[in-house]
Amino acid sequence: MDENLSSIESNKEKTKVKLMNVFKRKIMMIVVSLCCLTGCWDKVEINELAIGEMIGTDMDPETGAQTVYYQIVNPEAVTAQKGGGIKSPVYTYTIEAPSIGELGLKVANILPRKLFPDHYQSIIFTERYARQGLLPFINFYERQYNRRSDLYLLITDSPLTDMMMTYPPLDRLPGHALRALIENQSESSGTVSKKSRVKDLVENMESSILTVLPIVSLNGSKPLSTSDRYEQINANEGNFRLSGGAVFKQDRMIGKMKLKQMAYYLLLKGQSKVLFERLTVNGRNVDLQATQPKVHKRLYIISGVPVWKVDITTRLVIINNEQQNKLTTENLTRIQEAFNLKIEEKITEFYQNTIRNQWDLFGLEDKIKYQRGKKWEGVHQQKNSWNQTEIQISVKSKINDIGEIINPYKGVK
Repeated sequence: MDENLSSIESNKEKTKVKLMNVFKRKIMMIVVSLCCLTGCWDKVEINELAIGEMIGTDMDPETGAQTVYYQIVNPEAVTAQKGGGIKSPVYTYTIEAPSIGELGLKVANILPRKLFPDHYQSIIFTERYARQGLLPFINFYERQYNRRSDLYLLITDSPLTDMMMTYPPLDRLPGHALRALIENQSESSGTVSKKSRVKDLVENMESSILTVLPIVSLNGSKPLSTSDRYEQINANEGNFRLSGGAVFKQDRMIGKMKLKQMAYYLLLKGQSKVLFERLTVNGRNVDLQATQPKVHKRLYIISGVPVWKVDITTRLVIINNEQQNKLTTENLTRIQEAFNLKIEEKITEFYQNTIRNQWDLFGLEDKIKYQRGKKWEGVHQQKNSWNQTEIQISVKSKINDIGEIINPYKGVK
């Protein structure tokens, strides 16, 4: 019995010794690791940085001189509590330089802090800059080690000075407001795509595929650039709005499309999440929302002519119904058929307009180039055969949400 007890105590002592040795080794490893740390030798305080939030840029077509508006965040104003007084959330600095490479030198002459571009939200280009080509910007931007490929690019048809000197309501940071506007509108109306970033333009730089970037305009006759803007109730005046799309071939803007046309463009691209359409059924307006449309596309040839077949299926939600008729099965079928027909007509009209403008928005040139078979040999020998491609549209829809009431109220007669 005594021998067993002594054996147990001996094992306990050995275990303690092993644990102590393990503990000592861990401590030594931690000490050695700490000796290898360099500490915060290169730290930079936030009050030493000029945090960039948005850029507006223009180029003189004759001299090539650059004019850039840098919007720098004022952290004290952004984080200020109510009652602390209204301060400007951003400060706009205007820099002019003979070339894009010299802008950095000019910025250092006027900014008392180090420019920090990692938080840029959006970049606005003037229309005249876009029509000259964004290649100088793209080549310069892609060389920067701290570049952000998800930065939104926008084109403005309003005076750039007005755009950069305007405080939008609700969101105090203009660059973030534009970013949110693009993302919200892509979800709610389907007229703008989130694929409006630097990387989306760069991806199509070496191909025939066109890129469409949003056009932003300023509401009202003048910018609202004083901080009492936040005490005004009229939110439309002096506010940003997305007004259409700028069509780019490689780096150069070659045309415009209206905001409603953008909805059909994104639908054909398969990038649309929602589509709003107004119909006239039984002599009254019916507003519909198509949700999560599915698009199936294929290319084939008939009698030597390329044909692009597009099949669209979607579910419909009745947003507003001004009919006096009851929503019977027959009436619902009539609404669905009217929607299908209208979308087919609108898309065909839009597609024919892109062909007239020589806009290969859907990469048909590349698609035809890689088709194989004897039927395609004659098409391959033709120059610009893509713009001879005909389109066949098929739309199938089904109403799955009619709202809270089935039949309209008619009141007392």
